[in-house]
Amino acid sequence: MTFYQEQEEALRKGFEPTPPPEEEMPSWGKTDIVGKPLPRADAFERVSGKAQYTYDINLPNMVYAAILRCPHAHAMVKKVDTSAAEKMPGVVGVLTAESPGTDLPWYGGMGGSQSKLFDPHCRYEGEEVAAVAAQTPYQAWDALKAIKVEYEVLPFVIDPEKALEPDAPQLFESGNSTGRGMPSNRGDVEKGFAEADIVLEETFRTPVQMHTPIEAHGSVVKWDGDKITIWDSTQGVYAACMMDFARIMNLPYNNVRVICRYVGGAFGSKLELGKYTVIAALLARRADRPVKLMLSREETMLCVGN
Repeated sequence: MTFYQEQEEALRKGFEPTPPPEEEMPSWGKTDIVGKPLPRADAFERVSGKAQYTYDINLPNMVYAAILRCPHAHAMVKKVDTSAAEKMPGVVGVLTAESPGTDLPWYGGMGGSQSKLFDPHCRYEGEEVAAVAAQTPYQAWDALKAIKVEYEVLPFVIDPEKALEPDAPQLFESGNSTGRGMPSNRGDVEKGFAEADIVLEETFRTPVQMHTPIEAHGSVVKWDGDKITIWDSTQGVYAACMMDFARIMNLPYNNVRVICRYVGGAFGSKLELGKYTVIAALLARRADRPVKLMLSREETMLCVGN
């Protein structure tokens, strides 16, 4: 059977045809770039230590922020008491769901945005409950320990099939499925089963892959009136960071500037705007000072892309 007869047969059976072979390409001859070693444009800066990452940004009068996270896989926040934290040395700002300006939409289910920046319904371990800005990182973390939170711990499941059962604990009013299927159909499956000599059914699962870049996720933010500059460890300076940040904060695009000269690793986990960026911006506005909020390694295992 010729190549073209094979393609006609494939089309008749509903399969995608193989592209026809290209004509033989003439030799390129001598090349100046292809097949030659070419150093990275930023190689010297990276290996010499001159590259400035988000973690390296230090601004005058800057303070440091940290986030208090839910320790439960599923819980409702009943009460948050920040009175002791607000009186601690070095603290310049505290945020909770009750703070003005924090009622901001975040991710959602099938019905659109169903979650908030500080959502009382915590749907995973590590969800944000409160945040503190202080003169030093140590003062910020100490203040977090002084915040008292009353939780109603809720049941949860970790098996995806059990999570879709009618009596499973509900994460959203619309259910536990927060996305839409993307089916890809090719050929006649039932006909294939009927004609097959053997039908073998198995279930295959792959574990979650955690992205652990050398530079953890984080932001440094500085307000100048209604305009903000964000130094962010991000893969998406324009769409993922600037546009999403402006949308959530209800700011004109031209009021938001995002800077990321070097990314200390990402692997896909820095393709979206993080809550930490918005929280840092709110704390910077409250304290009227630049804020640096870099996540710890433990936090990157709980609350960022994977």
